[in-house]
Amino acid sequence: MTAEHATAIRSAAEKYYEPMIEFGRESIRTRSLSGEEHEMANLLKAELEKLGYDEVWIDDAGNTIGRLRGAGSGKSVQFNSHIDHVHEGDLSLWPRPPYDGVIEDDILYGRAASDVKGGLAPQVYLAPVLRDAGLAPVGDVYITGVVLEEVGGFGTKTLCEQMPTDLAVLSEATNNEIRRGHRGRALVEVTFTGHSVHASAPSRGANPHYALARFLQKVESLPMKPHPTFGGSTVAPTLIRTDQTSGNVTPGAVTISLDWRAIPDETQDEIEEKVTAIAKESEIDGVSAIVRIVTRPVTTYTSQSAEMQSTRGYEIAEDAPIVRTAVESLATAFQRDIPVGVWQFATDGGHLNRFGIPTIGFSPCEEHFAHTIHDQVSLAKMREALIGNAVLALALTSIR
Repeated sequence: MTAEHATAIRSAAEKYYEPMIEFGRESIRTRSLSGEEHEMANLLKAELEKLGYDEVWIDDAGNTIGRLRGAGSGKSVQFNSHIDHVHEGDLSLWPRPPYDGVIEDDILYGRAASDVKGGLAPQVYLAPVLRDAGLAPVGDVYITGVVLEEVGGFGTKTLCEQMPTDLAVLSEATNNEIRRGHRGRALVEVTFTGHSVHASAPSRGANPHYALARFLQKVESLPMKPHPTFGGSTVAPTLIRTDQTSGNVTPGAVTISLDWRAIPDETQDEIEEKVTAIAKESEIDGVSAIVRIVTRPVTTYTSQSAEMQSTRGYEIAEDAPIVRTAVESLATAFQRDIPVGVWQFATDGGHLNRFGIPTIGFSPCEEHFAHTIHDQVSLAKMREALIGNAVLALALTSIR
């Protein structure tokens, strides 16, 4: 990436700031919960076609894909954004309507502004910017609007199986910095089963609450695997449910959910083995324990179904070619240092990395606004991200 290339991209991008922002607004106005992305998929398809991508299609899973053919035999890169989002919740709590695409003081507000429709728009518009700048990536560039990311990543998993690329850039929140990995997530359920009786005669039963209490004490002091980048794995008890609804009956079964955030090299089998060991140690007379890693059933708007496993963690080395090239090219374009870090939350990068696709994140979105009633994205950062995505498309396809 030369300074001349960066100057040409900055100049060309100015023409596309407003249409990019308008597409971002229309995306926010298009409600697209997981499994209900069809309208958003069609909106994205129409935008890609309007902008002159060489091929545009929607695959069997419902992912929308646009292909910009490269001018040579360079690396293929997918710019990956999910087009689903979480539910808006109680509308009365929102300072601004979540689906109006309100703009105030150079800020775009609304559900999915920061996760990740504010990051999708600058990816979509990279092709016309490069074209007007007279620059062509040497490898194929794909815009991929994927489904069901919020519920396990079936859309990206399908792309990995059917249309793998050499590299990937996620639009998950980075504040226009670079991210290179995250911990994984497993939902573990532990059920203690005893014998239910009338609460007036507790000695006749076997109350699983007491085994659960012992178990929670062991969870609190459970040794976790350390990691130099992520600090280590963590586990947090979250939900508790019983098989009873009456306050005068001891339960026959109690189930607790554990949110386990796993470092990249920690397997699902390791997690299950560790939890099973302390669950069995917590059993008391008449109460037994069963541990399972929860899968998530999902169905696409195109009627494909699957059981999604735990979210995988991953880490790309800080000196890996994709990270080094991204940092150097963006620093040239922005004339500033580009911080590199890791995400606190999980992304589809785990699927991509599992299939051998080095993946980074670059996006104008900000993590602390995601999934909140203050969901928003800075328009200034979106404009900068448009330049950045065009720069990355040029630079990453040139990696040897």
